[in-house]
Amino acid sequence: MTPDPASDLDVSGPDASGPGPRGSRLISRLLPPAIRLWLHTQFDHIEGLEFAINGKDRQILGGYLPGVNLAAHQVVYRGLHVSQAQVSAADIRVNLPQVLRGKPLRLLQPFPVAGRVTILADDLRASLRSPLLGQGLRDVLTQLLASAEEVIPLDQWIGDGEAPTTVDIELDADRLTLRWPRISPSPEASEPEASDPESLELTTGLAIKEGRWLCLCQPVIRRLPATGEPPLPMPLADTAFDLGPEVDIRQLSVTSQGIDLDGMVRVIPAD
Repeated sequence: MTPDPASDLDVSGPDASGPGPRGSRLISRLLPPAIRLWLHTQFDHIEGLEFAINGKDRQILGGYLPGVNLAAHQVVYRGLHVSQAQVSAADIRVNLPQVLRGKPLRLLQPFPVAGRVTILADDLRASLRSPLLGQGLRDVLTQLLASAEEVIPLDQWIGDGEAPTTVDIELDADRLTLRWPRISPSPEASEPEASDPESLELTTGLAIKEGRWLCLCQPVIRRLPATGEPPLPMPLADTAFDLGPEVDIRQLSVTSQGIDLDGMVRVIPAD
């Protein structure tokens, strides 16, 4: 077998045109715009997108991308906000022959994406207004409160889970605090309590176990009364949530500035 004459290729995002073999020029003209368009169709919003494709001409022309490095900020996916993302993907197969004929880019098989994302407190506040995370949080609270000694009517603080809810968020070393003001009753209520400043506060540790289990550690809930009396803490049972078999989070760090996640996600192409 004769050696592969194809040269190594690094096709970068905005403009990878320039001298090189005809295959390289063809790829640099058509593939980055196709990837950029595909990425923009997958996210609600994305800024500062930069990427580089690594591989040989012959591999890439056949639709095989050995590696892609990507960085972006202010990413929004299905209402979930991320301030910074820097990831790398490997072993990607796409329909490049069809892309060269003007067809949209399409993924042909699952592939791993590894890297780091940073989520700030403002990202969390914005994400909680999304139906996806808002309903997920309601489900989490329902499960947590099942272990509470006192019955807490959740609808008084987070409503029906469909409308956006005001929530204050505080981050500290490996701890997350969420605080909801009590929802004012509707004008039709017989005894309005619009001035009632009572609120509900949940404080919990966050940890990752076995890569895919998000654990709420030593959660404590408090009802902060309108009278200003010291709130009575109610410890809750530790709870873990399965993020799925396609997730492998190696590290989760919580600081006062935000949450950093390092790990891998396996991307599954849509049918």
